Amino acid sequence: MIDNRLEYQRMYDTERKLWWYQILHSKVLSQIRQHFKALDPQLKILDAACGTGGLLSFLRENGYTNLSGFDYCSHAIDFSKERGLNVAFGDLRDVEAFAPGETFDVITCNDALYFLTDEEIIKALGAFKVRLNRNGLIIINIHAFEAFSGTHDLAVGSSRRFRLRQFEDFCKIAGLQISYNTYWPFALSLPILLVRQWQNYQIRNKKVKVDELDSDVAYPGDAVNTVLKTITKAESLVFRKAPFGSSLFMTIKPV
Repeated sequence: MIDNRLEYQRMYDTERKLWWYQILHSKVLSQIRQHFKALDPQLKILDAACGTGGLLSFLRENGYTNLSGFDYCSHAIDFSKERGLNVAFGDLRDVEAFAPGETFDVITCNDALYFLTDEEIIKALGAFKVRLNRNGLIIINIHAFEAFSGTHDLAVGSSRRFRLRQFEDFCKIAGLQISYNTYWPFALSLPILLVRQWQNYQIRNKKVKVDELDSDVAYPGDAVNTVLKTITKAESLVFRKAPFGSSLFMTIKPV
């Protein structure tokens, strides 16, 4: 788990305006609206491993009021509470222990499951299934393809990346099925790949200090941010499902 207050501070400062978070949050909102058709403000939504609460805050601004989240890190909880969000301690390895007996219409879990072993991921997915209401939806975003590993992974403590086939296997064991998936951002794959490979070259040749690495969570300025957001947004209009990218986005339902 990330236990780096500076990393959470960086996330808190940038996630509402950084193109990557804006696109991810829009993807989550779009899937919720597609699945449930009409806007229901009382739709019960849980963000598991919610970080500093950026997604919950975004959903609140888009009309949803019955929101809650949990995170393992006290820094994340503190930043979430600064946003006035209903967030408490919780562990992805023990989802059942959070708000026992409560069930949800939507459970989201973005960029967190990579901390777990295969067995722990399957257990977490099974717990999500148990906590879902009828016609409920699970939404997951996760780091994809080892080729995209770089300083960001080291900074946040990520030990691995995934491909769709792995999550298909996890879901099958947990009694779930992936109803929609796409890798993203496809259009920016090459520049991201080149940057990450350059980072790895620097690490191998000891040109950077591994214990002082920062993640890629940094605001690039209004002009660059707008360009990156426009490219990625246009990509989603062209490709419903892209074959490659540094992240894997999925919606999951009970079998």
